[in-house]
Amino acid sequence: MPQVGINCVLQNAFDEITDREAYERDLHLVKLAEPLGFEKISAVEHHFNNYSMGPDNVALLAWLAGQTSTIELMTGAVILPWNNPLRVVERMILLDHLSQGRAHFGIGRGLARREYEAFGIDMNESRDRFNEAAKMVIEGVETGFVEGDGPYYKQKRTEVRPRPYKSFKDRITCVAMSPDTVPIAAELGARMTVFAQKPWAEMVGHFETYHRLFREAQGRDAPAPTCTEFVFCDSSADRAEEMAMKYIGNYYDILIDHYEFGSKHFSQTKGYSGYATAAEKVLTTAHEQLREAYVRANNFGTPNQILENYEKRRALIGDFDIQINVTYGGLSLQDAEGNLRLYAEKVLPELKSWQREAA
Repeated sequence: MPQVGINCVLQNAFDEITDREAYERDLHLVKLAEPLGFEKISAVEHHFNNYSMGPDNVALLAWLAGQTSTIELMTGAVILPWNNPLRVVERMILLDHLSQGRAHFGIGRGLARREYEAFGIDMNESRDRFNEAAKMVIEGVETGFVEGDGPYYKQKRTEVRPRPYKSFKDRITCVAMSPDTVPIAAELGARMTVFAQKPWAEMVGHFETYHRLFREAQGRDAPAPTCTEFVFCDSSADRAEEMAMKYIGNYYDILIDHYEFGSKHFSQTKGYSGYATAAEKVLTTAHEQLREAYVRANNFGTPNQILENYEKRRALIGDFDIQINVTYGGLSLQDAEGNLRLYAEKVLPELKSWQREAA
């Protein structure tokens, strides 16, 4: 406890800079991850919007495989309903070869109606498409053969070349924010990934359910889940709070817009009842109240304050891994890099001491 990595969001908030500048900023920061001592890099998949410009996270990680030598590389996540299962398996196995076994395969279902519509996929099909594809691709990256006879993915048994570099056992992760995804993650034997969105005390049952179902399905204890969060680390507690409230708050505003939480469409879409409840809260609660609550669910402060927050979280949910976002909401490169370097200097060594104590 815990493995600590960096998540690459690729956001161009408010289009205040060019997309080229946004990519140069984030690629510069993510290339610092390995020399600064982080253990993993994850990259998101999102399309068609400045909320997150990550149309091909496997390609990005393949590039990073050539820029690094030891750090692990995780898709965070491949959104299965938007991708052909056979191509997903090919690309993940190739990434594992290019990185010499450092790839982690993260999968997700997708939440943005605008992205589903652009791909011409009915969002009501997302749950069934995800469930069908997940079994195909996990079997595929493990065996090197892909086949399917479901309603959405007809695939004759096909061998993928190159063959798998090695087993993906314990290198599969699944984004599981909604209650109906948790059983799927457990059944697949996947490590659960969640995003910091509400107080961790309200998430205790979510984690307990995952651990119980994983043990029932796999006959062993579940791996530590991964918490993906926004971080602002500063030597001044006041400045850390000011910057977090502004820039993590900005991210919250963009998130609400991108996922259309101000509408009622989740309540009319199959498989999104949990998000319908969240959308109803957005519609009936003061925006500034929800914005501040979102910021405080993430992690900011001096290095000691950040570590204290991790200790409190561990007391609630048990061991967890961490993926931090350090650039978001229009935060400048200078502030993002200062944030990253101070976290690496003051927080990361203490977290690694927790690992040594556990060992």
